[in-house]
Amino acid sequence: MSSRLEHDPDRYPDQRSTEADAFDERRSRRVGERRTSVVLVDDHPLVLEGLGRALSRRGVTVVRSFIDPDESLEFLRSSAPESREVDLLVLDLRLGTRSGVSVLSELLESRPDVQVAILTSFEDGAAAAAAIQGGARGFLLKDVASDLIAENLRSIAEGNLVIDKRLAAAVFEPREMPFSRTDLEIIRLVSEGHTNREIAVRLHLSAHTVKAYLSRCMRKLGTTTRAETVARATHEGWLERA
Repeated sequence: MSSRLEHDPDRYPDQRSTEADAFDERRSRRVGERRTSVVLVDDHPLVLEGLGRALSRRGVTVVRSFIDPDESLEFLRSSAPESREVDLLVLDLRLGTRSGVSVLSELLESRPDVQVAILTSFEDGAAAAAAIQGGARGFLLKDVASDLIAENLRSIAEGNLVIDKRLAAAVFEPREMPFSRTDLEIIRLVSEGHTNREIAVRLHLSAHTVKAYLSRCMRKLGTTTRAETVARATHEGWLERA
């Protein structure tokens, strides 16, 4: 009677996946491929799990995965040895009450050595432009093959700029002035540190109206905070016309 144990992949799917992951990692090491190290941030646990497994099989090392973007920032700012090995932070665009664009701006202040890529389901040209202008080196969509995502992330980690071709025009083509004179005046006053109430007094508007103007400006730019909005308008040179 044979003592050899037969492996039933249908009965033990997790074991099969683990063995496949181990094989792919050994194979990448044999051919001398450098494994890019990334941190993933997405507010959907199933997306994190699936993406992490797919990248690990394609020569990308997932150092840590986070649902909470603030926890990812805390980790990357820490002195932990594994934090210092990270090449790339991969962010979803929409992270609950935060945006990936706001997270990347915070990260780059403390870890300029880490590249940042936005990986999202939303084909949002304004957000893509804001992310690239905010310092991201990539803006990718999730609806492509895992091989292509892994290839693009490795390229971004090396410092290359990679943008999904469906969004390239929104990022690189000159944009027309999207604001009225009142919009620009409000953004200028925000840049000077004035509150909505103070702006309302200066412009003879209600505070509610000022808030509505700002919300509309943010939607046009794909930003989520006052600071992001001012930074984007300043970068585009629009405040010079206020």
